[in-house]
Amino acid sequence: MPTELTAECLAERATRGPRYTSYPPATELAPMSATDITPELARIGTAGDPISLYVHVPFCRSLCAYCGCNVIPTRDPKRGEAYVDDVLTELALLRDAVGTRLPVTELALGGGSPNFLEPHSLRRLVGGIEHYFARTDDIRMSVELDPRTTTSAQLETFGALGFRALSVGVQDFDPSVQDAIRRHQTIAQTRWLVERARASGFTDVNVDLVYGLPRQTEASMASTLDAVLDVAPERIALFGYAHLPSKLPHQWLVEQAGRVLDAYERSCLLLLAIEKLARAGYVHIGLDHFARPGSSLARAADERRMVRTFQGYVEHRADAILGVGVSAISSTPHMLWQNHADLGPWRNALRARDLPVARGVVLDEDDRLRRTIIGKLMCDGEVDLAAASRAHAIDPAVYFAHELAALADLDDLASYDAAACVIRATPMGRVLVRNLCMVFDRYQRRGARDAFSTTI
Repeated sequence: MPTELTAECLAERATRGPRYTSYPPATELAPMSATDITPELARIGTAGDPISLYVHVPFCRSLCAYCGCNVIPTRDPKRGEAYVDDVLTELALLRDAVGTRLPVTELALGGGSPNFLEPHSLRRLVGGIEHYFARTDDIRMSVELDPRTTTSAQLETFGALGFRALSVGVQDFDPSVQDAIRRHQTIAQTRWLVERARASGFTDVNVDLVYGLPRQTEASMASTLDAVLDVAPERIALFGYAHLPSKLPHQWLVEQAGRVLDAYERSCLLLLAIEKLARAGYVHIGLDHFARPGSSLARAADERRMVRTFQGYVEHRADAILGVGVSAISSTPHMLWQNHADLGPWRNALRARDLPVARGVVLDEDDRLRRTIIGKLMCDGEVDLAAASRAHAIDPAVYFAHELAALADLDDLASYDAAACVIRATPMGRVLVRNLCMVFDRYQRRGARDAFSTTI
């Protein structure tokens, strides 16, 4: 039976598991080379359908203690110029592999901090993309920017190049929390960036927040939310802090500053945010994302066009996402692969005129079916098993007998309509949707979940 959505219940159900920005999870990628992905790239080129393009810029001027991204801290701007040279080489190799000038319907720059690049390097980068690929008339161009280091000249350059979607990192405005995570950023800096970006042509602003950090309280979280609501972003992403110091040694610095919050404390912060954002008119579209009614992401959620990717929740623009740059991940209907995570091997592959592929996985029939089911649960909060299974010519009641039996023990998270063959998440299941997805994740049956963050 559905259970009341309380901090106690959320904490009790919390476990560890993937964030499901891909399926299979990125932890399942195995060693792979450029020759392994050549047939898939040729297939994409032959189809000629629009693609999404992601470019990873790994550089930041400093490394925040909480950060879980692939980051290279440096203050040398020349490293950014050299990096763009290498990215252009990778774009040329990618263009040769697909065999045509594919249309790009979405371009996303992430990091790191893409604003590490100076305006002339940004123009060279986008110019190179347009040389090797063709932007569609309705292209969506987005970028992640750091309010502490972005300049007016960079914002004007992004606006002139056609970028209209912006993601701003905030995490928390409380000075004590900022001391703990070694990231200091004022409300004034953030407001300036958002206002200056809108003046430069940006129309879709997202703000990233993090809950579960040391020294956070309900009062400090409420204060941070008030400040964010005051700049009226179209979207808010409220990520649970992923404390994984065994994988990210610099996160031990967080523990030196204070105790990492437990599941109950995290649950209290999350429920406070959900309630406060709902009162402000935001729609809780899935897991940790919120959108203003009428925004493009809210419309996509309403129309079942929202998908889950390595950028989080986004509007569906293309079936194939090609990643460029250090550690970038590509996702296609049949494969996942990732570039070398370290700058040296990535650059050496390019010098040898090879695509810098380090690892990946070919999706079998079962992977593709489970990816569909998990994607529907993550984005829609429900899934029609019969519809998802039809293309695979299976009887879902038989094929998923083990999973459906497991769901019976999670009746506070989901209901199963056997007649309609539909699974629907409860309000608590929408918050703990990663728990539901793990039921259908065959790779999680091994029980080794230490590599993942908590689901609350």
